[in-house]
Amino acid sequence: MTESETAAESKVESRAPEVKGEHAAETKKLTNKELKELKKKEKAAKRSAKKQENGVTVEEQQKLAQAKREKKRQQREHQQQQQRERELKNEAKQQKKRHIKKSTLFGHLETTEERRGTILALMSAITASQVSRITAAGLMVPTITSGSMVAKTPASSAGSSSDEVTSTAELAKSLATMNLESEEFSVVPGMSSIIPRATEQLFSPPQAVTSFKELLINKSLVHPAITLLTFQLANYKIVGSIPRCIAMLEAFQQVVKDYQTPHGTTLSRNLTSYLSHQIDILKKARPLSVTMGNAIRWLKQEISVIDPSTPDKEAKRILCEKIAQFAREKIELADQLIIDAGSQHVENGSTIVTYGSSKVVTDLLIYNAVELKKDFEVIVVDSRPLFEGRKMADRLRSRGVNVVYALITSLDSIFNMDVDYVFLGAHSILSNGFLYSRVGTAMLAMCAKRRNIPVLVCCESLKFSQRVQLDSVTLNELADPNDLVTIRPDNSSVDHSHDDLLSQFIKEREEQKKNSSQENKPNGKSSSPITVPPADDSKRNILDGWQNIHSLNIVNILYDLTPPEYIKKIITEFGSLPPSSVPVILREYKSLA
Repeated sequence: MTESETAAESKVESRAPEVKGEHAAETKKLTNKELKELKKKEKAAKRSAKKQENGVTVEEQQKLAQAKREKKRQQREHQQQQQRERELKNEAKQQKKRHIKKSTLFGHLETTEERRGTILALMSAITASQVSRITAAGLMVPTITSGSMVAKTPASSAGSSSDEVTSTAELAKSLATMNLESEEFSVVPGMSSIIPRATEQLFSPPQAVTSFKELLINKSLVHPAITLLTFQLANYKIVGSIPRCIAMLEAFQQVVKDYQTPHGTTLSRNLTSYLSHQIDILKKARPLSVTMGNAIRWLKQEISVIDPSTPDKEAKRILCEKIAQFAREKIELADQLIIDAGSQHVENGSTIVTYGSSKVVTDLLIYNAVELKKDFEVIVVDSRPLFEGRKMADRLRSRGVNVVYALITSLDSIFNMDVDYVFLGAHSILSNGFLYSRVGTAMLAMCAKRRNIPVLVCCESLKFSQRVQLDSVTLNELADPNDLVTIRPDNSSVDHSHDDLLSQFIKEREEQKKNSSQENKPNGKSSSPITVPPADDSKRNILDGWQNIHSLNIVNILYDLTPPEYIKKIITEFGSLPPSSVPVILREYKSLA
């Protein structure tokens, strides 16, 4: 090697670090994104070179890359399609839930619509000629097959016209011709039923499905007297704590008389379980009152102490006599003692205010007017939607009592009429002294307290409860919100003869038939559109269609709580006592009260 070549090589070697430094300087000027792209290209070039060495041409590599991109695109489209389907399902569920609303405050309480939905499905299964059966798909519920079921309900038999009964019976017969396997039916998960779509979500919670299945499995154990009483309670044909308890005891007497002890067991062991099935049905009509709960506990205690060696006929006779004695002592004799004690506060020329309708208060006023010949005036305060005070006012007027009827909206004017006493009935007296009674009682008691008017509560000890409650939200009963919507021109009381759920079902069936007939037209030609006459706005209720208004909820609560400081005394069969003495009665007379 010559000296010139050696010098050239040394120059190149000395120049190499300078070139590397310039290349590093250039890469430093690139952004992070550009650097990532550069590295991707370098890796792609290496992979391509490696594939070419393995015999894969550039065209084949491009085809493989295109197939991979197409596969990813199809996967994305499939995921988007699934997402759209889920959104449509959620929207359909939301549309269903709009039919049954619950307010935020009382959303934990069972609504009347939910109870009637269960009764509609349950009673259709009880009166069906088919038999409900359990299959692998769930519980199969037969359809309504008896036209007499609807025609014989208390709601339709009490005051309904013959045309309405006939149309209702024809409607039930048309329902009987439907086939369960038809695809037109809406199917409750785990159950095949004719329940309307509007009530499917009632059985969506697992505990509701379990409870409903248990009721249907034991439907053969339900006594006809209990079925009749359930309809009467659900339609508010029997209202009031004491009348409901008396009706229940009478039904239980009939149940005990017709009871037959199964082979291999005894009456004292099996009758309690048999009554539990009857009670479960009654709970679906309305929540049990405190008097009903106390009477049920007493009856189960009496059944448990029956000697197993006692013949069934003798045991049933003893139980029926005890039930009659219980009603006589705890209700009739107790009311007589309350009337005697309360009569001391009714004087000639006095003015008495009462609210709603209470059996013992009504008997007290009639006793003083008819038996004791006292001259006094009674102001009956009433409220929507049940208008119970009308019955009380009519009964008092028929017995010669001077009656003034007024609504609760005029309380200020009422208490400007020199009122002497306020007599109130009670649904229950809680152990902390609170009065649990018809909604509006607390407002009336508060107005009386502000004017120093004594508030007297007439209450049997059977209505005393061990429960402690500080508000009327935690435990209460929700009535039908449509009772507050409908205002009838004849000012009649609430009529529950028309079941909203059944009407909803008929509406859905008509829509399905109309849609199916249009789809089955030849050549896709639909029938001429039906012209609907314009609605008369003068006859339209402003709250019609409130279920479709998302921001509107109508709450019809039945009871409220009156604090003990508004109550002067409670008149019971044990005497007159302040609200603070209620726990003493519960403790000392626990076995009796």
